[in-house]
Amino acid sequence: MTLVDDLAYLPLAEAVSRQLEQKARSVVVASAPVLADSWESLSESLSQLIEELGIRQASFVGLGAGATLAQNMALARPKLVRTLAVVDATSRPHPTRWERAVDTLEEKLPFGLPLRLGNNGFNIKSYVHRLRAPMLVVGTRRASGFVLRELQELSSLAPTAWKVMILESDGEQEAESITRTLLSFCDTPAKCPQKNLGAVA
Repeated sequence: MTLVDDLAYLPLAEAVSRQLEQKARSVVVASAPVLADSWESLSESLSQLIEELGIRQASFVGLGAGATLAQNMALARPKLVRTLAVVDATSRPHPTRWERAVDTLEEKLPFGLPLRLGNNGFNIKSYVHRLRAPMLVVGTRRASGFVLRELQELSSLAPTAWKVMILESDGEQEAESITRTLLSFCDTPAKCPQKNLGAVA
């Protein structure tokens, strides 16, 4: 199941899904923008859709902020998520400048700052150690410096993770590279150690 909330990623999501369909059933879910005040309701809608489709276990691919929904599903319903792949993901959906500034302060101070009190927005950094599904962290040419730092942090915090950079500029080649990487990742036994990649595809 491929999750996307940004139209810029939709052609890539559809191209990857078409190629994955040669091996298994594949569904693209385009959601409304995933924001701090909408991620919970969108996660509930996704859960309902999964039940309607009769899916008992799936591999999830989240592109951009669509990764928030995939990450939350892996935390909330771990038996449902066989593998989790996030492409150009951040620890929270569409972080604001203020949130980025708070992140920077928390990284530099030993005990952080209590600046998040009263904020019920999603932030995977606090929970990523709980992920049990193998996780593939993918960066593309679209990723900004901030997104690349977030991907590095996600891959280092997750207990089982691969990290790969896909740098093709052609859309079809990019989709093929991501699909090959996803298939290779999904073929890896779930109990196999995953902390092994730093590759560029």
